[in-house]
Parts: sequence; C-alpha cells; structure tokens
Amino acid sequence: MHSLRRRARIAAAAAGVAIIGAAGFTFSSLAYAADYADVHIGEVQGSIADGATSFPSPLANQTVAVQGVVTQVTLDPSGAKGFFLQEKTDATDGDPNSSDGIFVYNGNYDTLRTETGSPAADELGANWDVTVGDEIVLHAKVGAYFGNIQFSGSSAFVYDVVETGLDPAEAVENVEIAPPDQAAASTVYFRRHLGMQMTVPANSVVTAGRDVYSSGGEVWAMRGDAEAAQQDGYAARPYRDAHPLDTDPATFDDGNGYLFVIGDLGIRATEGTVDSVIAPAKTYDVISEATTGGVYLSFGKYAVEVAQDLELEEGLDPSENHPVEEPGRGEAGIASYNIENLYDTRDNPNSECDDASDAGCVDAEDPEGNVDPPFDYVPSSYEEYQQRMEREAQQIVDDLHSPVIVMTQEGEAQDVCSVNPDWNSGAELGADRLVCDLENTGDANASSDGQPDSLQELALVIAEYGGPTYTAAGDLDSADTRGIMTGYLYQADQSTLAEADADDVVLGADPAVDYDTEADAINADVENPKALNASLPQDVLDKCTSSGVFACNGFDVYSRPTQVAKFEIAAGRGKTTEIYLVNNHFSSSPNTRVLHRTEQAAYLAAVTSAILDENKHAKILAGGDFNVFPRPDDPFAEGQKISGDWVGPSDQLAAMYEDSGMCSLYDVMLEDHPEAAYSYTYVGQAQTLDQMWASPSMLKKVQDATSAHINSDYPADATGFGEEPAYGAYGVSDHDPEVVTIKVK
Repeated sequence: MHSLRRRARIAAAAAGVAIIGAAGFTFSSLAYAADYADVHIGEVQGSIADGATSFPSPLANQTVAVQGVVTQVTLDPSGAKGFFLQEKTDATDGDPNSSDGIFVYNGNYDTLRTETGSPAADELGANWDVTVGDEIVLHAKVGAYFGNIQFSGSSAFVYDVVETGLDPAEAVENVEIAPPDQAAASTVYFRRHLGMQMTVPANSVVTAGRDVYSSGGEVWAMRGDAEAAQQDGYAARPYRDAHPLDTDPATFDDGNGYLFVIGDLGIRATEGTVDSVIAPAKTYDVISEATTGGVYLSFGKYAVEVAQDLELEEGLDPSENHPVEEPGRGEAGIASYNIENLYDTRDNPNSECDDASDAGCVDAEDPEGNVDPPFDYVPSSYEEYQQRMEREAQQIVDDLHSPVIVMTQEGEAQDVCSVNPDWNSGAELGADRLVCDLENTGDANASSDGQPDSLQELALVIAEYGGPTYTAAGDLDSADTRGIMTGYLYQADQSTLAEADADDVVLGADPAVDYDTEADAINADVENPKALNASLPQDVLDKCTSSGVFACNGFDVYSRPTQVAKFEIAAGRGKTTEIYLVNNHFSSSPNTRVLHRTEQAAYLAAVTSAILDENKHAKILAGGDFNVFPRPDDPFAEGQKISGDWVGPSDQLAAMYEDSGMCSLYDVMLEDHPEAAYSYTYVGQAQTLDQMWASPSMLKKVQDATSAHINSDYPADATGFGEEPAYGAYGVSDHDPEVVTIKVK
C-alpha cells in the first residue's frame, strides 16, 4: 500500500510549495484545490434530528471535496453501475446523527475521471478504475435522486488516491442493523446511515415473499430477536397494526418500523451479471449467514444492498397455515381469486393495448387511465402464459379443492376465440386449444362465444391437469380501459347460471339499485352475469383530482364495474340453492382514490341491499379485491390528516358495514384462525385486501372461510432474470385466494 495524505497536499498547495508523491512525482502548486469546500461526508448528508421528516442535503448542488474508502460496487439490471464511499472510522465528523457514507452513481462506467492537474491524474492518467479498498479524494457536486443523497460520475472527479488495498470491513464502521419499532423513527435511523455499510445478522427472519421489479429483487426481513419473531408458530410474523396478533396492538399506526429491506444491487455486481437476482426467499425462512451492504434509498424504501446473496434455511411452510379443507358431503366451495393479469399472447382486434404492435388505449373520461406501451402485463411468450395457466390450474385443483364456482379478478377482457372442436383433455393442443378470429371486431367476430378467452383457456388447462370441467362466464362490460375484468368459472354439472329475467331486481331491465346518480346504459341489459355501474355524485366529481386521496378513475363509480351472477347450485334430490355472487375489483392503493373507493363500497352496498329488499332470505356472497382493509384497519390512523380538516380513519368500507345487509367473513377468520387472517403482503407485513361478505341467510350456511396462503408468502416470479419458479405453482399471483365452504343440503 501507499499513502498520499490529502490534507497535507492541500495545505502545501495553498502555501504555493511543491510536494512529492509516493511514486516520486513532483506536483506544482494546486491553488485551485482550495476552490472546493473540504468537508466530511457527514456534512453532505446532514445531521438528522429526532423526529425529522424532510432530509435534503444542506450542501445540495454545491461542489465539495470529500475523502473516503470505496466499500462496495453496485450493478442494476439496466447495466448502470455505482459504488459506496465511506469515511474511515477514525476520520468521521463524530456526529452520530449524520451518515459517514454516500453513494456514487457512475452510469455504465467502471472508471471515474481524474481531475486535470491533480495528483490522481499525474499518477493514473485520465481515469481511475473503481476499486473496492481504495481511499480516494473526490471532488463532486452534491445531488439527490428521489431522495437518495448521492454524487454522480458525470460531475465527479478523483483528485487523489490516498491509500489502496484497504479492507472495508476493518477500515470503516459497519453497523449491525437494528431499526426501532416506530416507522417514523425507523426512517430517521436509516437516513442517518444512508450510504454506510450495514450488516444483516444471521438468524434474521424473512417476513414476506421476495418481490421482483424491473429494478431487481428485494426481501423484507426482521431481526431474529424481534418481538414478532418470538411469537408462536405461524403468528411469528409482522401484521398490520390493527391485527390482533400485532406486537403492539395499543399503537395504531406504528408501521412496524423494525422491518427492513434487503436489495440485490451488490449481489449483481459481485456476480458480474445483470441477470442475477436476490434468492427466492419466502415468509418464515431464516437467513443463516450474516450479509453486508450499503444503505440505499429507492422508491421510498431504504434497502441494504448486500454484496453476497442470502443463505437461507427453510422456515414454516406458509401453505400449511390453515389450508383449505376439501368440502364434505353436502358442502360446496366458492372461491374468489385475483389471477393477476392473466393475458394471453393473441392480438385482440378489439383492443389497442394487448400486443407490442398496438398504439395504446385511450380513456376519454379518465386520461390517467390511458394505457401506453410497453404493455408489461402481457406475457413475453405463449410458453410463459401456458406455464401461468398450468400453475393456477394446479392451485385451483390441489389447494382450493376445485370449488364449484371461482370468482376471478384480472382476467383479460377478450372474447374472440372458442374451443377447438378437436380439443380433449389429452389432446395436447397447446395454443390450438382455441380457434380465434383475430381480424374482425365486435359482433362481426366469428369466434366470439360469450366466454372470456383467458378464463376459457384456463378452464381447459384445469381439465388437462385432471381437474373438473369448468365453464367460463363474464360480462366484458366489467373491464377497465386496459382490459382486465372480473369473471366466473363454474362446474356446470353442479351449478348453472339462472335464466336472466327482465324483472330481476339486479339482472333485469330496470335494476332496483338505490343510488343517487344516473345509471350507466349497461344497467338496462338483461343478462346473467351482468356488470353494473353509475355516474359518480357531483360533489365527489367536484373534488376529483389526478392523484392523491381525491384521485378519481373517470366519471363513473367504477373503472371496473361490479358484476353480478345468479347461480343455482345442486343441493341433492333434484333441488337447487339459489345464490347471488357479486364480483368486485375496486380501485387500487388504499391511501389514494379514497373518495372514489368509498363510493364503490356504497354502490356495492346498494346492490346487495336491493337484492335483500326484494328477498330478505336471499343468499349472497360479495367478494373480490377490495384494495382496502377491513375494519378496524385503515390506511389513516385516527386523527391522522387525510386532507385539510379531514382526518382518519377514512372508513372506506363504511357502507358495507352499515348499509349493505352483509357480514364480513374476515371477522369469522379472525375469530377462528387469526394467524391466517390475511390475503396479501406489502412492505413485509401481512394485510387483507381480498374479502368475502355474506348475507345473513348465507352466513348460516358458511362452514369455513379461509385465505389459501399459496402466493403472497412465496417469492414472486423472476422470469425476466432467467429464474424458474422456485416453489412450483406457489407465487403465481400476488394475491391469496379466498375460499368459503357452504352447506348446500
């Protein structure tokens, strides 16, 4: 190693004297070196006070001189590179509230330019090779990228290489991760370590299935000694604060700040390929070896971008957390399942946003709903689509035990195909299962048969897998601009769609839905199933904005209309049980579109109450993806500001609790098996978005209500990184299906 002490050089330069480097070179006076402020990295990051909520650099947009050790290099999936720089342990500003490290973004380069006339330029030439273990003096402009305080290679120059061959583990402070329980305090904690090396200790526990994005993968975890990790069995995980198994039920909302994110920018750099992705971790897995990386802020999340991939020990199997039981004699299962963008690869002539050649879809009422290419929800190949169908078919048969009826969300709103007459369950026709007219639109299409294509093909794949024969049904008017819709799969030998009656209270020509605005034209259709919608109230429209809590998806109550189907289920001895199934997919993001989603709940309540007003003994199940939490959970804590004088809770499902005549089956789950009462994971926590509601007469028939934990706790697919699904069928969707078992005899 050699040492070229920077501060001595700058002092000599300011005095106008010559200095001699370790390599024997003589440097002339460097008066310009004093033009840059000589600061600690902690001064760039700023001292973060307790309770702080805004974290700009106090030296933003200034060019400064800093000195630190290169601790780690990074690589993102696009090929962009960077490195972390951190001051030696004995050379920091001594402020525990400021970070001693910083990230340097370097584009596609492995080198950084040296400053003209600097010691580094004289010794190394025009460029310095980014090298872990080098201590460098950097002249750089202070910037920020979505909150991450950083330098950029485009405005950064190496002035000096002070020392080489250092071991970052010995040269700089390495903090073992230990965030506080409160979310706000946890944010301050991570901001005080932004850019620094941090270690995830062995025995940390994974709290949700690995997430995968175009920017890479991430795993949420908690320390093994966290209070939540000490709970018994399947309860040893974080729940949202309103859940009775949350470790601090008296505090709402503390946000479970003890959770942390592990990212893979460092793993990719270590392995030297953009195709690397963090290990496919699932909930309850244990991280068996400590791993270290720099703290990086992206998309509002602080992540430890570890250099070495996770070593994992298998934890509990989430699918065994109160699994769905096979219906007994005289029982039937009814499921609700968000099948997450089940699109085929055929170019629908009725859509301009389901094929790479399409220009995009335009929503005249809701510009926010416009859909522009690329259409990343469309599978890259038929093989990928086939594999998704096979996995979902396996789940429906093996894990849900072939429910009599499956309500689906996020199938493709396309009907341009019909079943190939040559198809049978052993024919192995692949894409030729269906014959399609990909030229003609609307009523002129020769292959339209009233069955949504992706659901129809899924039904065939279920039969090919050895499952029962399902029929697909759905009103394409339930779709949004992008083309996702709700739908139904039903076993025609055990259930049938009732004949649509013009006088039916909801399926008829004049639905008795008591809602204060004008009904959409589709409401006059006499059909089963049937989509229903109406205009938003004017007082809501007057408040609508393009984003935030007042965001609205167009001028109607639903961007994806609610859909009603009336089934007759075989009850033995020639008898049938009549059931209304109301299928829903509310607007997304619980803490935005609050007014709009509140109206969606109000309209759904009007639909179910209309049926019950006609027949108080009607058996109704209303289910689907509600995209908001059941009571008492809420995205806004009591007293928390929503907007202006409007404070939490937002209580977006109030109409369902107070006006619908329905009962939430989430409450049944909480009472019977609280550790399994959730359907989704987000930011490492278990929560409930998918829900089922039962009318009083239906509730009397309910034998069990269960979320099948076969997706949200398992790693998301990483096919874009060349990885095959790690757990077979599990993890194919981001939602867990809900199954209600009812007595039909």
